[in-house]
Amino acid sequence: MTDFPTAMDSTLPKGASDYSRENVIGWYKDSEIATVTFSQGRYISKIKKLAEKYPDEVKVLENADGTILAYIPVKAIHISITKISDERKKAVSERMKKMQAARKKKSEEN
Repeated sequence: MTDFPTAMDSTLPKGASDYSRENVIGWYKDSEIATVTFSQGRYISKIKKLAEKYPDEVKVLENADGTILAYIPVKAIHISITKISDERKKAVSERMKKMQAARKKKSEEN
């Protein structure tokens, strides 16, 4: 692997020693296929599930270090920012408390 200039090291996230931990999505304008590389497990899992479900459309190459390079349809890319209102956060919190109480009660009965 080519060494990158030392000056760039300051821009790396804490604990990252090289660019093998990058997560990248790229495609050319008007292309139907995107090239993606992932080092994060949650995205690797998602891409592998897509490959199982759509083997003719998604191709995955696994690297020795556990990262992947994959080719996916551009239409599979979705970018959004989800904002949760305070009311919704409170409702979710209350549901979680009820679920935890029910689990605790059930385990005490057993």
